[in-house]
Amino acid sequence: MDKKYILFDLDGTLTDSYEGIINALKYSLSELGIEPVPESFRSVIGPPLSLTFEKIYGLEGEDINHAISIFRDYYSERGKFENRVYSGIEDVLKTLYAHDKKLMLCTAKPEHLALQIVEHFDLSRYFCFMAGVTEDRVGEAAMQDPNARRTKTDVIRYILRTNDIKDPENAVMVGDRYYDMSSAKELGAQAMGVLYGYGSRQELLDAGADYLADTPEDITRIIIEE
Repeated sequence: MDKKYILFDLDGTLTDSYEGIINALKYSLSELGIEPVPESFRSVIGPPLSLTFEKIYGLEGEDINHAISIFRDYYSERGKFENRVYSGIEDVLKTLYAHDKKLMLCTAKPEHLALQIVEHFDLSRYFCFMAGVTEDRVGEAAMQDPNARRTKTDVIRYILRTNDIKDPENAVMVGDRYYDMSSAKELGAQAMGVLYGYGSRQELLDAGADYLADTPEDITRIIIEE
């Protein structure tokens, strides 16, 4: 794969963030008096929180914003570090960096939290650029800033524009969920789905994945050797 720019998702791709995200979800639901739906927990990792609270728990408008605020209270204090780097991931980043690939963090997690997590695990040294969402609320007030990044598509577009990447086909998005694949394809980049994360093989293929990696080591093999 002759690609210069490698965009990495965070949750489910670089780190296994299940414990912190689910603990924050349980906390927010408990505060709101809502019974959790355990069978949906894995599907929560990746999509915007607003969709989780709307589609799974039936919240609307400001109730969604309130739920997100409670979630963020827990996650900012404790959940962000109830987390671990997947075995082999640092070797992937180190190898790609040594091969002069431009590594970029591309996450739908709020940017300030994503940066804290990457710094905490000492991974920031491998990235030349890091970006996340700036706004994950819903409603009219949340839509007032035209420059806000609310979705994975917004983040990828921001990365391409800010880094003056005029040839998105020279970039590949590495992630574990539908939104990683579909957003990359929408903007003309290639997409690699990782199967050790939270999305299924079928989900990733349906979203347009060009490559599938069973393990972190496969990411290196596909990018460097294929």
